[in-house]
Amino acid sequence: MDAAPEEPDFVRELRARCAAEGGVLWIQPDELGVFEPEAARGFHACHFADLTLADKLSDVVRGRQSEPFSWKDIRAAWLTQLRRLSDGEGLRQLEERMVALLEARLDRPLDLMWTAHEVVTGSLLPVVVKALPAADLALVQRDQEFKLRRLLGAGGSRATRWEELRFVLGQVRSGNAVRRELRGRASGRRPRQADLLDPIVELLPTLGVDRAVDAVTAVITAIAGPPGAAAASLLYELTHQPERVAPLVEELAPLSAADFLEDPTRTAPATHRFVKEVLRMWGPPMFMTREATGNLQVAETRLKKGQRFIVSPYLLHHDPKHWNAPDTFAPERWLPEAPHGACPRSSYVPFGWAPTACIGAALGTAQLMLLCRLLLLRYRIQLKDPGAVRMRLAAVPMPVNFQGTLVPR
Repeated sequence: MDAAPEEPDFVRELRARCAAEGGVLWIQPDELGVFEPEAARGFHACHFADLTLADKLSDVVRGRQSEPFSWKDIRAAWLTQLRRLSDGEGLRQLEERMVALLEARLDRPLDLMWTAHEVVTGSLLPVVVKALPAADLALVQRDQEFKLRRLLGAGGSRATRWEELRFVLGQVRSGNAVRRELRGRASGRRPRQADLLDPIVELLPTLGVDRAVDAVTAVITAIAGPPGAAAASLLYELTHQPERVAPLVEELAPLSAADFLEDPTRTAPATHRFVKEVLRMWGPPMFMTREATGNLQVAETRLKKGQRFIVSPYLLHHDPKHWNAPDTFAPERWLPEAPHGACPRSSYVPFGWAPTACIGAALGTAQLMLLCRLLLLRYRIQLKDPGAVRMRLAAVPMPVNFQGTLVPR
């Protein structure tokens, strides 16, 4: 069963213009659409060529410059830590947290889109910051929920001033919770933990607390939307592709938990292909807008400082110039012997572009594979009305009317 998303008019118009005019086109006088793979990669790399962080707030107040610090150094520290958090034991703990969240939702009516977000975000948060005091954990979780509701447009109406104030206050309180944890670990009052906050403690003397808090809260914000959106899309395809799900069960059932967790992509290649195709079809976000901080040029196209450019993983992933039958869900396209057609590497960007590509790409892929395994071997989704479920494209792709019940197998 092929997915048929409800594409907004502007998405259909952009796809038509890309087909007629090429992948780089002016959408508005000061807004450039960059939907050609190499051009998108080039503009992104030029825009983020300088990853030096802004000055510390304390130095700004004093009217002085901070010691320069590159975002690359933070990413390097995190990547080292992520390798530890993504090993067999790290994935076992992640799966354990996912199981606890799924078990708490068994045998009752669910909005499965929200369930996917809650399970994925809730299980990922300890990867970023672990063992927060209960009150601080509640502040961070509340801020994540506010951000997720804004991303998904829950409520539909424009936010009131009070709602905007609550949103800002939620961000401040969440940041203060992170600040307390950082200072507590740096002073020895709180124990060190195996999470992404911990390497930042070592960088504090040069990085400074303000920039450290910004870095950690940026990751907390990042896990509050796209990972859950990808998981919701995965649930959608698992419930709408029965003929493609059976081989996954045959692959996963004989595997021991230890073997699977040690290296999911190697031990379960068909499941990996299924996840890759979900990320191609529905990888969030739909569009990303950047404002040029300086003059940019890629090939013959120039962008002046202050002008904007837009990139879109969705348009890249659905471009018939680079993919065979791009609107068809086909995990077999990822087989080594499959005829990919013209598919340059930069046409597949579910985790963004260098030098700011998602540091958690491997962990995110593994988590989606863990979710596959749980939903195919341990739990079953019973849809309330399978015919009513549709994929809708908004800030992120999302299944709507996705009501059902999660039951044990």
